[in-house]
Amino acid sequence: MNRPLRLYQTVFSLLIFLVGSAVESTSQTPCEGGFADGFPCDRMELLSSMSNADLMGTGANDIWGWTDPETGVEYALVGERQGLAMVDLSDPINPVLVAFMETQTSSSTWRDMKVYSDHVYVVSEANGHGLQVLDLNQLRDLTSFPTTLLPTTWISSFSDAHNVVIDEESAMLYAVGTNLAGGGIVAYDISNPANPILMGDYSEAGYTHDAQGVVYNGPDTDYAGKSMLFCANANKLAILDATDPSDIASVSITNYDYSYTHQCWLTEDHRYLMLGDELDEQNQGMNTRTLIFDVADLSNPVLIGEHFSDLQAIDHNQYVVGNLLFQANYRAGLRMLELTDVAAGELTEIAYFDVDPNSNAAQFSGSWSTYPYFESGIVVVTSIDEGIYVVRPQFIEVEIIDPEICVEEELVVYAEVLGGFLPPFTLSIPDLPDGAALVDFQTEMDGPGSFVFSISGLNGLSGTNSLTIELASELNTVTQHFVFSVDPGSIWYADLDGDGYGNPESPVNSCAMPSGYVQNAEDCNDASSVVYPGAPGTGQGLDNDCNGVIDAAEELGCPGDFNSDGAISSVADLLVFLGEFGCEVNCAADFDGDGVVVINDLLGFLAVFGDGCPD
Repeated sequence: MNRPLRLYQTVFSLLIFLVGSAVESTSQTPCEGGFADGFPCDRMELLSSMSNADLMGTGANDIWGWTDPETGVEYALVGERQGLAMVDLSDPINPVLVAFMETQTSSSTWRDMKVYSDHVYVVSEANGHGLQVLDLNQLRDLTSFPTTLLPTTWISSFSDAHNVVIDEESAMLYAVGTNLAGGGIVAYDISNPANPILMGDYSEAGYTHDAQGVVYNGPDTDYAGKSMLFCANANKLAILDATDPSDIASVSITNYDYSYTHQCWLTEDHRYLMLGDELDEQNQGMNTRTLIFDVADLSNPVLIGEHFSDLQAIDHNQYVVGNLLFQANYRAGLRMLELTDVAAGELTEIAYFDVDPNSNAAQFSGSWSTYPYFESGIVVVTSIDEGIYVVRPQFIEVEIIDPEICVEEELVVYAEVLGGFLPPFTLSIPDLPDGAALVDFQTEMDGPGSFVFSISGLNGLSGTNSLTIELASELNTVTQHFVFSVDPGSIWYADLDGDGYGNPESPVNSCAMPSGYVQNAEDCNDASSVVYPGAPGTGQGLDNDCNGVIDAAEELGCPGDFNSDGAISSVADLLVFLGEFGCEVNCAADFDGDGVVVINDLLGFLAVFGDGCPD
């Protein structure tokens, strides 16, 4: 790239960033009543969004993802007209643009990227762009955001390309739609990720718009373990044997009532293939169509079904994740379909997030692509005009009956498993605390359904907490977090004598004060209501005030002289005693100092009745 052009792009990117930094993006919004922050949705929670300006660009296109193998941080790699934006999704509610790699030559509407061994490979239809290779490991050490990064390697053996395809298991990269080989396949060995080596090309099936490369593990034993390419070649489906990249060979060419064969993707077992035609909606006046092929015999694919959406939007890119198919369908946005009945040539749409609330028409705006492979379960979908949206599909609905509980209470949870996965299912709570127990939790289910369970023994928790339900099937595993709070309660102490002071040797933990308990533990004799901190002396030889010594007012005086007249012989003493017989709190006639006035006090009083008090 010449210096004036690079200077221009650097200044342009800086301006875009400064403008974008003032843009306030949306943040976490549940899908309620069919909308999330104004966007039509179903079973898709909107976590956040970033505008093109936030991404230092003016128009989004394709997208891929990378997970740092050391930190586990997930990154969205977003194509913009001006280059590649790298977004940190460690907090998907607050995504951060951490780096940007500028286009190699000029801006372009078309940019594509794929990842292998911690390197991203970027192509564009910009003239002279070639293949950019960037080592993504450097993202974890960045300290300034966003940082402009230069390619680790630049390959100029072709000028431009529409798309880049990677077969990770074979360590092969295929540039397609290039200016070479009639727009067919240009193959590179990327076993040394930073130094791709040109291995060969293929042109016999004509222009290749997009493809999927795999080491084949499907039912056609003739090709077991071979490197295969499944290609969308503008007007046909081409299946190629690329085991020898220097001599790529045709296996089959399949035609159908095409308008423009755009992109295709296999099921996990390599038995079925979904194909999208980009122009049939416009040219043939049909709703969004997905063609379903049985490719059990690679030399003879058979069209077994067609799925039609309820909308007219143009289909673009689609990817399979287990039993799920994620489609980016321009103005209809992100659509999620299940593959349970794919063998019958049928698909079922089960969720969506529409990036264009105003139109589902068959026009070239809206969502270009999506990346659904993050282990966290989040999905990022692009919007050509608006940037990216970070969403989370819902497979489990969780409702906490009472999200604020006391430590001794059980947490009661309603859980509903939604459709989409291939049954049967297994469920677990992998982060259940030690000592906690599940009651009525369903560990196995034969299909979608709901149940109520409870968790007891959460004594070790306090404040806000989060637990996870893990749902697993043969092809998919997802998690759903739920949040609740635990009031750890207070320590209460028994106050048997009712003097307002508790016994330190009889504590209980509770969120509310139990009957007969107080919150202090200051009583030194819970059997006597006249003994407590600060209590006045009763002249009974008791440590009434709990200070550890018998004070003068507490020294043994004249037991039985209840009216303090110096003698135990008056009717007044007897009347005081009888008036307090049965007393249990603050009893003046407590002869023996045990806190109550009962028969033992009467016997003690009668034994000294008639005596005088000593001088």
